[in-house]
Amino acid sequence: MTAIPLLLQPQRRAQWRALFDTLAVGLPVAIVAGALGWRLAGWSVAALLVLLTLGLVTGLGIWRARRLDQGWLIRSLDARLSAFEDSAALLFADVRALDGFRALQRRRLETRAEEAARLDLRPDWSLRPIAMAWGAALIVAVAILFWPATRSESSAPAASVPTAAAGPPVLSSFRLRIVPPAYTGLPAREQATLDASVPEGSRLEWTVGLSPAPASAALSFPEAAPLPLVRAGEAWFASRVATQPFLYRVEAPDLARQRLGRIDVVADAPPAIRLIEPDSQLVQITPGQTRWTVVFEASDDYGVLSAATLRITLAKGEGENVTVTETTRGIAGTGEARQRRYAVTFDLAREGMEPASDMIVQLIVTDNRPGGTQRVEGPSVILRWPSALGLADGLDGMAQSVLPAYFRSQRQIIIDSEALIAEQRRLDRPTFVSRSNALGADQATLRNRYGQFMGGENEPGAIALPTNDAPARPAPPPLPTNDAPASTTAQTPARTPARPALEDGHSYDDGHDHGPAPEGGGFFGSAVDVLNEFGHAHDTGDAATLFDPGTRSTLSQALDAMWASERALRQGEPAAALPHAYRALDLLKEAQEATRIFLRRVGSDLPPIDMARRLTGERDDIVAGALAPVPERGPETSAVAAWRALEERPGRRPELNLEALDSWVRQNPGRIADPLALRAAIDTVRAEPGCADCRRRLRALLWTAIQPPATAVDRRPTPPARGRRYLDVLR
Repeated sequence: MTAIPLLLQPQRRAQWRALFDTLAVGLPVAIVAGALGWRLAGWSVAALLVLLTLGLVTGLGIWRARRLDQGWLIRSLDARLSAFEDSAALLFADVRALDGFRALQRRRLETRAEEAARLDLRPDWSLRPIAMAWGAALIVAVAILFWPATRSESSAPAASVPTAAAGPPVLSSFRLRIVPPAYTGLPAREQATLDASVPEGSRLEWTVGLSPAPASAALSFPEAAPLPLVRAGEAWFASRVATQPFLYRVEAPDLARQRLGRIDVVADAPPAIRLIEPDSQLVQITPGQTRWTVVFEASDDYGVLSAATLRITLAKGEGENVTVTETTRGIAGTGEARQRRYAVTFDLAREGMEPASDMIVQLIVTDNRPGGTQRVEGPSVILRWPSALGLADGLDGMAQSVLPAYFRSQRQIIIDSEALIAEQRRLDRPTFVSRSNALGADQATLRNRYGQFMGGENEPGAIALPTNDAPARPAPPPLPTNDAPASTTAQTPARTPARPALEDGHSYDDGHDHGPAPEGGGFFGSAVDVLNEFGHAHDTGDAATLFDPGTRSTLSQALDAMWASERALRQGEPAAALPHAYRALDLLKEAQEATRIFLRRVGSDLPPIDMARRLTGERDDIVAGALAPVPERGPETSAVAAWRALEERPGRRPELNLEALDSWVRQNPGRIADPLALRAAIDTVRAEPGCADCRRRLRALLWTAIQPPATAVDRRPTPPARGRRYLDVLR
């Protein structure tokens, strides 16, 4: 049996004293907080502040009471009662755990427990802190209650506010609060000006102060119905969602006309997609490549969704045997919402890539705009696996290069030559010479292409020049055709009669312009064109080229430089070919910038000469007819008339018709760069006709809106009678 129930009574009394003492000190703080909240925001805020303060004070009191625990009670009993002989802890121990002297001592203390129950262990009241707290609270509360009011009570009835006051109302304050849509992530902001630029879908909240208060007020819009302002105390409130740009002003009875404010609405731009890796949209697969990584970057003004779509198109086959399959798969982006990256690595074998196939990858993203998302398709990137060109033995000389023409530009030849020079140390001599010879073949192809414009022959193929380091490849056996030389055709039966040949290896039917063959084989002094018979003309005289002589000379120099570059490349010396290749590139650029060309000359269509009318002085039917009359220009528009009326000059000026000008602006919004600014300027000039700066601004805006008249030749004015007589004498 234990004596704890008797000893707990003084502990409970002490704990309650600590709690009430804390409340006595903290209650004045709650009163001050309530008075301050009531003065600033009303009864609801005051009650909330009082409850919060009381909760904090009560929590502090409970914490103080819990500090008076069992250990505190044992220490207090031992200190206050000498009869307990510093053994009060035995009264709170388990009886079954006590034996011997400890059990005997406990039974002795139990007989003295009643004396401990009558002991007063309560702490003293904090009289000084309590007095100071209540005094300070009383002073602060009185100061709050009697502080001069800065605005009327929002809870006061509307009937207590006078509806009529002396004098017209004046716009005393203005505040515009802009709350952008939640998906933009932009914070709300406030401003004291009428003009603003806001995101599309933003909520606009106006707070207007009018002194003295009018009977009613509204926001007026030139193109829409007015928006009434709702009164709450001395302030007027209105709100609207901005979906398109507009002009507005504050209007009230007897209120001076205010200038128009402007709200510009910034539309949500669609996302933009950029290809990061690879650096080109067309990629050739490399030998042994098994994987391919593509990285896109999507950016948006407010953010794009993390989930995007990959469109994968796989084309297999060549010619007419091409099969196309298209699949889509989801992909997640990384990074912040306004700039995300989308990376994907393809397993080429799993995707089904094989020779003669293309894989086209395209990213599709959407922005985070709710209710009207914008879906954008990004650029396509192509991975190409070209087909292997298999050639039979002995036919390699007949192979034609199938590389597209845009890979054989002069600039590309320079780039490939520089790359070959950089790799020279890592290549053996035969490989180096072979690659240089291939570049020489590309140079020859380009030279032949430009040579066609100069009337030169188009060489069907290029023959590699033998060098000391690379032995010449033996020529393939000649084919049995009619084009073979005599020694070859002698071994092959001819299928057609032999063609008449010329001394230079050409014939009359080889496709060149050698003129007609003379009858009977021709003879000395026959009536045939010597150039057509013995010459080698590759172009016509009247249409030699489409270039002027200067450009023709430039192209000729470029061909010479190409030939020098080709010769050095064929000999395995790309370093020596570079200066000539650069010169050819510069000359080609100069030729491309030519601004003058010559076309084929044609005969003039002059009328035949009438010999019977020569030297007779007759001028009938030889003078061209009169010119067609110039169409009269239409009447000036309202914009032109207003622009002339706004000119600052002495003397009488035309009347400024603002109503007609405003109507013209409403009817022609598409031809005006900024119709809202022009309408606002018209309204300002209408309200303030004496404002010189306003008139100058309106005139400047009109200048950008006026369409210039069509160019026409003005007719000469009709001469007076004296001038007509003078002209008649001249005739």
